[in-house]
Amino acid sequence: MTSDPLNDVVSAQYEQWSYPEPIFDLRSWMKTQWQWFDPKIAHRLFWPDRDYVPHMDILVAGCGTNQAAVFAHANRRANVVAIDVSQASLDHHEFLKKKYDLKNLEIHRLPIEEVASLDQRFDLIVSSGVLHHLADPIVGLAALAGSLRPNGVIGIMLYATYGRLGVEMLQSVFRELGLGRDEESIAIVRETLATLGPEHPVMPYLEIAPDLRYDAGLVDTFLHGRDRNYTVNQCIELVEDAGLVFQDWFLKSPYYPPTTPPDGFHASVAGLPIREQWSIMERIRPLNGCHYFMACKPERAPETYTIDFDSDRFTSFIPEYRHSCGVKGTTLSRSDWAIDLDALGLAFARRINGWRSIAEIISEVSNDRDAPEMTSDDLDEMGRRLFQSLWQLDFIAIRHTPSPPDE
Repeated sequence: MTSDPLNDVVSAQYEQWSYPEPIFDLRSWMKTQWQWFDPKIAHRLFWPDRDYVPHMDILVAGCGTNQAAVFAHANRRANVVAIDVSQASLDHHEFLKKKYDLKNLEIHRLPIEEVASLDQRFDLIVSSGVLHHLADPIVGLAALAGSLRPNGVIGIMLYATYGRLGVEMLQSVFRELGLGRDEESIAIVRETLATLGPEHPVMPYLEIAPDLRYDAGLVDTFLHGRDRNYTVNQCIELVEDAGLVFQDWFLKSPYYPPTTPPDGFHASVAGLPIREQWSIMERIRPLNGCHYFMACKPERAPETYTIDFDSDRFTSFIPEYRHSCGVKGTTLSRSDWAIDLDALGLAFARRINGWRSIAEIISEVSNDRDAPEMTSDDLDEMGRRLFQSLWQLDFIAIRHTPSPPDE
């Protein structure tokens, strides 16, 4: 460690500018909002082979003003530990803990790099939007790895290089102007954003960053004392350098070509090794501002978390809709966008309920009197492509029983 994380530019910033915007009515907020890595709604992404376990140990590493309180409120039987370098953020957590009687929430002012001092092990560790602010992210992630149980998961969010090119451009402008983290500098940032034309590369990012209406959000984005961005390959390298294994993307849609390639280019990409596909597609779809992904320990059995639609066992997978996803009419919706399905697609999608296997769904569709005439093999392949596509587009998660290691 090259500096004291409790007394450096990052901790000083968050003492002055509490981030994200503090929540005061947690119950109202949770009616329409959520935390992506909350195991109450996302456990199937972490552990495809097991159901939600209420009594788990969760570490929120870099909890900010609200995140650990949301986890503790949503997972009342879990033990939630919150750490952060900002006392102001922890003070708001103390307010929420008292207001909502969160007896399962434990709060510490502690840098990620010193997490071993807790002398605890966790089933789930969440570090969302934090590691990229550390002086040495590898040291921080390695410290978290040391506190992870053998079958545990770390949920990570890092800034994405290509989706933040416009942000980087403006950050460099504001540095050259000598702006700081004060009211006058924030006013100049707002004036600058107001003058930009629609062609500026930052504009797509502004559309996906609602917290920029809040002064601390502007500081965090454009005037931060220390941050860095990551490509796909750099995310994987960070995980591996910390002694972990890259489990999977939590939000997958930016990284995959279509399951039925519409042209030669996408067909060529689909023929590459999977990590090369991810790397290429993030440059083809450059609007993704953040990478959400999961890491785990090398000793965790890969067959317990790997979802492989090329396996003959794909028909044993049990699809279930992810949080805030489902079919209404002929439309399949997520929280941020929707697609229209044809009659056959709807026949599959309407049968997803979290307990039917893909084999059972295919069988029911084949017996549907309105289903088109197809051979059994063609219908199986249709089911494979459809469910793989829905999984890659973040509409569904997969429950499965792992095959024996020697299969």
